[in-house]
Amino acid sequence: MSKGQDKTKNKNEDRDIVLRMAVTAMIVWMVIGGIVFAVGVMNPLEDPRKGLAKLQQMEKADTEETDRQIKELEEAERAADEAWANRTVSEKFAASYVLGDSITQGLYENQVLDKSFVTAEQDTGVCETEVSMIHNHVSRAIEVSPQVLFLSYGLKDIEAASGDAGIFVIAYRRVLEELKEKLPETRIYVNSILPVTQEVIDEDELYGNIPQFNEELSELCEEEGVTFIDNGSLVKDEYYTEDGIHMAAEYYAEWVNHMAEAAEL
Repeated sequence: MSKGQDKTKNKNEDRDIVLRMAVTAMIVWMVIGGIVFAVGVMNPLEDPRKGLAKLQQMEKADTEETDRQIKELEEAERAADEAWANRTVSEKFAASYVLGDSITQGLYENQVLDKSFVTAEQDTGVCETEVSMIHNHVSRAIEVSPQVLFLSYGLKDIEAASGDAGIFVIAYRRVLEELKEKLPETRIYVNSILPVTQEVIDEDELYGNIPQFNEELSELCEEEGVTFIDNGSLVKDEYYTEDGIHMAAEYYAEWVNHMAEAAEL
């Protein structure tokens, strides 16, 4: 064989090798591409826009659920308020008791609260006087042992303490401490002393000390851990009776509900 023929043969062999290598490479790439495609099919990557839409949908669902729950709570509160408003005073005060003076007597005298829930007498205050019945009142409260106890004294004490709020507070503290000792599970609420008309103050200047009495009584309640109920905002000029001290029936309907609200009865 000549040299020219040898070169031709070698070139042909080289082409065959290159061709086989190219075919082999193509096959390898096809196999790899198939594998990648298969993996992609089996584990597809989600479009980020789809993920965002899904997140927004979840947030919307959460918001709707929250709104639904809030609405249910609001409806339940409204129903509870209506149920509370529709209860009778006797139902609200079923586990409660009220002690007080002649102002407090108006609760049963005006048929706002049954007398079985009240011990109240004229000329009774926390200060010691010849006609004071405070010890009997405290004994009665201990005997009843209510869940909630309301106290309402002070008008008589204006004179008994000679207008000195300090004397009044000392006497009231003794009453509260005895009640707290004998009725440790009872929640105690202290009503403010009601204001009187200017005509009454003009006749007896001691009644001008009522604001100071109430201020110190409020401080005493805070010290003793009992609740002070300010009823001054309930008083209207038309509620006063002729003596400028006692209240008409309209006041008592508001007062009894004010006490019930304060004690969450």
